[in-house]
Amino acid sequence: MSYIETTRQGNKKYFYLTKNIRISPVKWKKIRLFLGDKKPSNKELSVLAGKIEKKAGVYAKESNYAYLSGHDAETLQDLKAGYAEWLKYTAKSIKDKLNEDFVIRFTYHSNAIEGNRLTLRQTALILKDKVIPSGITAQDYNEAINGRECLDFIKSYKGDINAKMLENVNGILTKNTGVVYGGRIRFFDVQIFGSSHIPPKHTEVKKHILNLLKWYSLNKGKLHPFELAALMHAKIAWIHPFEDGNGRTARVVMNLILMKKGFPMFFIPIEKREEYYKALEFADKGNYKAYIAKMLQLVIEQVRVYGHNKK
Repeated sequence: MSYIETTRQGNKKYFYLTKNIRISPVKWKKIRLFLGDKKPSNKELSVLAGKIEKKAGVYAKESNYAYLSGHDAETLQDLKAGYAEWLKYTAKSIKDKLNEDFVIRFTYHSNAIEGNRLTLRQTALILKDKVIPSGITAQDYNEAINGRECLDFIKSYKGDINAKMLENVNGILTKNTGVVYGGRIRFFDVQIFGSSHIPPKHTEVKKHILNLLKWYSLNKGKLHPFELAALMHAKIAWIHPFEDGNGRTARVVMNLILMKKGFPMFFIPIEKREEYYKALEFADKGNYKAYIAKMLQLVIEQVRVYGHNKK
């Protein structure tokens, strides 16, 4: 899939028709056609698209990832490239404003999925305006505060994923919310209400965490970053290693992996909660291809809707 890329020299804009192609399991190459300082018409773009596809064919190798198709990987690479361009050319004041908006939306949607009763507006009042809305509970309020603190934590976190990091994330997310053993690997059995999945017994949790981290170490250089992030999310949710906050922890870890690889972070909209749960059911049954396809669909839909609303 090709797209228009914009560069700036002084006050003047120049345009390129760009396509990202995979040339090895871990490397991508950007193919560009210079278009000058004016965007071409749709008819001209159609002709140019054929030229860039022909040019790209010289480099491209047909080698899909474990679960993503070549087209899906290219779509994600385009998203990554577009995000990098946005970071490069967008004023800091605008980036700060949109980042604050994302923190509010991520916190609201991730918490709402788990039953937090705050509205999006109430979450904004708490995180942006430092106002405590009337009638809300201390737990709902603290979950909102914790959401922001956790995103700040992963943005400044320089290490890799390990057991201590997972405990820190969960500890932040569950602080002052009535969770007794927040940030501590559980030593008792739990169940997930409304799900057919039965988490491992507490005597097996540490073993599963160790296996998860070994799997991560072996696959972080092999899988596409989206595959790695989505699968880490599913595996953490399956283990359910903490007393509470497991889903929120898994979603934060997923975004940490994507962020470190240059992809934009995203949230699962509360309106898509049922589809999200169905995706996790695919993963629980070992159908990772269907799971990742569904997660990709949710991400692309969310990015398009969010991007449209921000215009």
